[in-house]
Amino acid sequence: MKHRVRFLIALVGFFCVLALSVNADAKTKVIPEPTIAAKSAIAVDADSGQILYQKNANQPRAIASISKLMTVYIVHQQIKANKLAWNDKVKISAELAKLSTASGLTNVPLTAGKAYSVRQLVNATLVESANAAALALGQKVAGTATRFAALMNKTAHQIGIHDGHFYNASGLTNKLTGKLALKHVNASAENLLSASDIALLAQKLLQTFPRVIDITKKTSSTFYGTTMTGHNQLLGNHNLGQGVRVDGLKTGTSDKAGASFVGSATANGHHRIITVVLGARNKSASDPARFIQTAKLMKWVYAAHQPIKLSAKTGITGIGKAQIPDGKQTTVLPVVKTTHWVWANNGTSAKQIRGQYVKKPAKLTSPTKKGTYVGYAQLSINGKRLQYIGHSAGKLMMVTNQSVKKANFFVRLWRAILRLF
Repeated sequence: MKHRVRFLIALVGFFCVLALSVNADAKTKVIPEPTIAAKSAIAVDADSGQILYQKNANQPRAIASISKLMTVYIVHQQIKANKLAWNDKVKISAELAKLSTASGLTNVPLTAGKAYSVRQLVNATLVESANAAALALGQKVAGTATRFAALMNKTAHQIGIHDGHFYNASGLTNKLTGKLALKHVNASAENLLSASDIALLAQKLLQTFPRVIDITKKTSSTFYGTTMTGHNQLLGNHNLGQGVRVDGLKTGTSDKAGASFVGSATANGHHRIITVVLGARNKSASDPARFIQTAKLMKWVYAAHQPIKLSAKTGITGIGKAQIPDGKQTTVLPVVKTTHWVWANNGTSAKQIRGQYVKKPAKLTSPTKKGTYVGYAQLSINGKRLQYIGHSAGKLMMVTNQSVKKANFFVRLWRAILRLF
């Protein structure tokens, strides 16, 4: 009888453990990464730059009209610096007017000698992907196509892009820009960036010019009486997940680039992500392949991940106390200076996020004020370090959580004596 009771208790215990194990696995179940049918791809958090997915993300490739994001970024920089204004007029040259009606190129018609506002040309550049409009903006900013190309490359370096190269404001091959083509440059030369660098450019654009979304979310617009139809087939798509909405950013298409797309989306108006798909199938002008692959990537990001909030002034597991040898108290707890969101697999808890100093922090001296810099920390989950775009991204500033006064002379003397033994 006793053996039966023991057996039943053991059996019940086994099934309880099994049930708990199944529930734990269900909570932390990892949804496999999707197979993205494109040459390169990446998905990142728009604020922090945390990488959520990547495929050949660091290989520079032709980007075609995605280049126009850099053109608009520079235009906005010029406006912020009061070197340009939205209502400034841009006079169109004969070369630009001819290019604006060239067969096979996306454009809005421009009239030679006529002046158009910077605002209207930016709208045409982003909504219709108008090549001549983008080139006109470049000329307005720098005076010549050559000088604007140099400015594009200089700006790229400033924001941390070092492996790509820009030849013109539109993304056309050098030959297709006609009389605006750069001399001593191959006719087939085309702007090059990696998926990672495009994501970095898009992130900088959204951070410095958030209202660009007001333009890129448009399905159509008008340009001096001409109706412009946008190319983003994901606008208004409600099949991406609960509350997920796409509002940008830019397509790019050429023989070398294939069909490419930089996407921007939010879930219920929050937690914006940026996706880049380069070199998707391109059988025709209406081939939806790049949008199908982008939708697949966006759905996976929001379905497989949860954003975890690390609030300002909270500690991180793994970050030890900072030393203050001459303070009234000799240690102080470092905390996160600003709020930070971390994307993790569903079921992950904040306790699983650990931090480690990038460099061992120097010992602090007292008196130490609350909020004093201690060091930068990198994060990991289950032993895997989180990855970010940008050289300085992913480093959280840690600061002291309280002020510490200096110990009196006799206490400091006694500590010094103790250190001798």
